[in-house]
Amino acid sequence: MSQARYSSVDRGLKSLLMEVQYSFPIVERPYRAIGKRLGEDESWVIERLREAMGAGILKRIGAVLNYKTRGMVAALVGMAVPDSAVEEVAAEINRDPHVTHNFQRDFRPYNLWFVVRGHSAGELESRVSAVARKYEVDYVILYSLRTYKLDVRFDLDRGISWAPGRVMPESPPSVYELGIPAAFFAKVKSLPLAPEPFREAAEALGLPVAETLRKIQWLIEVGVLRNLHGVLDGCAVGFRENIMVAVREPVCETAAMLDITTHVVLRSTVPGKWEYPCYFMVHGVSRDVVEDYLRDAVKRLGVREYVMLYSVKDFLGGQEMGRRVELASEL
Repeated sequence: MSQARYSSVDRGLKSLLMEVQYSFPIVERPYRAIGKRLGEDESWVIERLREAMGAGILKRIGAVLNYKTRGMVAALVGMAVPDSAVEEVAAEINRDPHVTHNFQRDFRPYNLWFVVRGHSAGELESRVSAVARKYEVDYVILYSLRTYKLDVRFDLDRGISWAPGRVMPESPPSVYELGIPAAFFAKVKSLPLAPEPFREAAEALGLPVAETLRKIQWLIEVGVLRNLHGVLDGCAVGFRENIMVAVREPVCETAAMLDITTHVVLRSTVPGKWEYPCYFMVHGVSRDVVEDYLRDAVKRLGVREYVMLYSVKDFLGGQEMGRRVELASEL
């Protein structure tokens, strides 16, 4: 999707997409409430959102279950893959259903980066090492020690990722202890574009809608669910650049409070091979926009040692990212 697609989003749809990203109300009839704010009726809101979904701009509206509440572990893996084999190795990695991100990044020696989850560290490592042995490539496994922020939203006015600074709860309760049925989480992950979108989630819980809404609010507050809002396809609205910044200094909590960051995670290191414990992501409509905001971010963080890894291709999303350029080690 080109920059022109971003420019062609009409003002009414743009305002609506901003509302569902940043101000989605957890009420019985949220689309009616959004319409009231925009001076439109409920049916207009639902129809425009259906059009946006059909066009691939809106992916879903809903909240995602925090994987930690299921007792799983996660890691970011970097692999050093020859350019001639990147497509083949990426396809092999994508066969694992527990892989959630898989990007080629403009960096050496590790140029293929993916996030994978497992029920234990041993199980996760055996799956990663099997791929590495098959293709005879070097790799690093960087375990998630603490997630400070996971919130991807695109500011269609600024042209940069923008999510209010907030540190996620460190130890959310287990879904098994809470006794909430899996069907509820499936319903709340992708709400229907219907006048009463929370009704199905309420039926899965066996509770009235009003009580279900209070339950959802509480689950978000304690970190079981991640923010409930509209999720856009970044490339479809012109955000073709994303960058992973890895920092040697332990500044994750401060990075999470920066509005431009989307994923902020403290990870394990591999001495002698990879010694950057703090990671954050930034998305933008152009490299110039991203780097303008990053200059200020780096200054506010007060960091000196970091690397910037621009995405070249999203192998799970099947999208080419921004152009390849030489990396800068400092802004």
